[in-house]
Amino acid sequence: MVETDLIKAYYDRLAGADAHARALIYDNEQVPVFTGNASTAASAPHVIVGRPRSRGQETIDGVSHPEVRIQLRVHTAFPEGKGNHFQCYEIARSTHDLLEAAPITVGGKEPYVPEPDLTPIPSYDKGDQEALDLSVDYVYPSL
Repeated sequence: MVETDLIKAYYDRLAGADAHARALIYDNEQVPVFTGNASTAASAPHVIVGRPRSRGQETIDGVSHPEVRIQLRVHTAFPEGKGNHFQCYEIARSTHDLLEAAPITVGGKEPYVPEPDLTPIPSYDKGDQEALDLSVDYVYPSL
């Protein structure tokens, strides 16, 4: 299944578990990567690889154009009032650079890694901290 291959490829690349063998680093520390949900005890920052969604559009002449979307969530947390949005964006940039650093294999193919759509998520309380997250969405025209 292409969706499963995409999750595994992204996770393996960011965790340093693929042939490229370089994990996601921020501020000289490895950034933990999770699939699904991170445990409540997981430290910040971390990145969550979401489930891909398959969608498609049909043109007027009936031709289907499938696409696959995958979302990464960059999670950061700070003491109340000390938040730094730049950290999210810097980690997102490092994430993208790592995904582009060498070919990723998905379903036996090596798809081009498109530029992501970055969407800030409104801050929210996480215990005694303020969480600042960023959604990093990739859209593949087809895989």
